[in-house]
Amino acid sequence: MSNNDNIEGLRFSPEAKDIKFLFYHGLNDFNLFVEDAHDEYLYETLIDRLLEGYNYKINDIFPLGGKQGVIKHYMQYGAEEDGIKNFYIVDGDFDRYIKSENMINDQCFLYLHAYNIENYFIDEDACLKFVKGKWGLRDSDVKRKLNFNFWRKKITAQAKKLFLCYCSIQKYNPEIVNVSRGPYAFIDNTGFERESAFDDYYNKILEKDPQIDIHMSEIESIYEQTYGTDYFYFICGKFLLTSLSCYIKSIKRKPFENEDFKWFLVNNFDITKLNYVRNALVSYVGEIST
Repeated sequence: MSNNDNIEGLRFSPEAKDIKFLFYHGLNDFNLFVEDAHDEYLYETLIDRLLEGYNYKINDIFPLGGKQGVIKHYMQYGAEEDGIKNFYIVDGDFDRYIKSENMINDQCFLYLHAYNIENYFIDEDACLKFVKGKWGLRDSDVKRKLNFNFWRKKITAQAKKLFLCYCSIQKYNPEIVNVSRGPYAFIDNTGFERESAFDDYYNKILEKDPQIDIHMSEIESIYEQTYGTDYFYFICGKFLLTSLSCYIKSIKRKPFENEDFKWFLVNNFDITKLNYVRNALVSYVGEIST
């Protein structure tokens, strides 16, 4: 068995995921650690787009099965291992609003500004390109029918209250089920709020936490002091992608797979939205050869 076969074999061993990066010594110019298992292909594409024209050698990216896995790895291996620098990327989630004092402050450890990476995939131009091919319409007709800004404004306004509630629950009553409920607990096949979906959930929470309104207002104040009144990046990007897919399908019934839509966006969204990630990475890893 070749060395490459040995390395590939590690992909299928859960026990080996934390040390797999050690077998890539000399094959990566730096080690990149992320949360989501099975999303190496996605991050590979993002990094390729983000560092286009540069000369870093990256043969593999290392997912660690969630934020706690990434933090555990950072605590064990830190910023560098055997002369190779480690760089960690994790979702923003609600950390800035519920436990900012526990966030890792290190040049090699980056929290996304948005809830998660999917938030960045969603932009109007990429959506228009995808829908144009599905609907077979000219640009002006696609833009008018899609009305992306209408969708963005409406779902953000509707989901704001839900995610303020989720965030408050995570801070004060984490034992109550919140974000794990899934998007269809809130939205219907139009992509927008299901009738009484929030009110029904909120009333159940109110029974357990009579101060939920105060807690939500507290989170709202913290958020707006830094980010203003646009809550798009406070809402889970996976939730938003589901909403957008449903919305598009409800306008013109041309079927498509949600994963195909997501993959198209990954390859076509405005990558400059992640320039802060590139800048942090380059600043830490060092100067890139062009």
